[in-house]
Amino acid sequence: MMIRISALRRTGLVLAALLAAPAAWAQESAPPLPPVPPPPSVYVGDTPTIANPQPDHPAYADLIDSIDSTVDRNRLIANGLASIKRQMEANEALAAAETASPGILDEILVSMRPVLESQNQRVTVLYRPRMIAAMADHLTPDEAASVAGFYRSDIGRKLMGSVVANFNMDQTMATAMSEKPITETEVRADISSAVTQGLQQMDGADLAEMGRQAMTNPALLKLQRVNPQIQRLRAQMENEALTPEEDAMIGQLIESIFMRRFPQ
Repeated sequence: MMIRISALRRTGLVLAALLAAPAAWAQESAPPLPPVPPPPSVYVGDTPTIANPQPDHPAYADLIDSIDSTVDRNRLIANGLASIKRQMEANEALAAAETASPGILDEILVSMRPVLESQNQRVTVLYRPRMIAAMADHLTPDEAASVAGFYRSDIGRKLMGSVVANFNMDQTMATAMSEKPITETEVRADISSAVTQGLQQMDGADLAEMGRQAMTNPALLKLQRVNPQIQRLRAQMENEALTPEEDAMIGQLIESIFMRRFPQ
């Protein structure tokens, strides 16, 4: 029986949501585009892990590498800084400082960027073994290799490039600015928004191709089993504090900018 293009596109939408989750720290997490529900075979919430006799198989590290290869980190950092700026602009005191000295917020963000990039790299390295272990908990080595192949394919890279370009972290940053712990809810919300916007930039042929990939590579849909664990790790990563040195450096940078712009 012929598979209708509409069915392929539907599967492509679900697949896009699943694949976006591990790379959002990609960054990197997400429910499918409304009103498209996940098919019955897709797991929601915590799922049993597999009895994996090869948890240290190199296929799992290679899968994380393949995901990482799709992430434009410069774009991701820039998007994050833009989100921080929006939160700053919503703060009455910082908005007043910007009015009194136009460009101060941009100067603060530019000066902070090297510190934030260093912190991001430090936390990514710290959590890499946990990300690898999460994949080993739910995928066999062959399945991990199969998923890595998708991420390295033209359609996989196009999908993730589109999602990363639209990842703005607004929900995560709003919670961070309120000094509340970041939860999986904020992580999922930001990823869902990025998936929705990213898919709007892909055409029917792209979605149909993702649908074909999912139907010929069942391991792709098994990523839904990994997502809850990945989202927990992402929330933990977002809550990782700056080191005392990083915190002091940012404090000194901001203080010097204010002293120069608002001399006593």
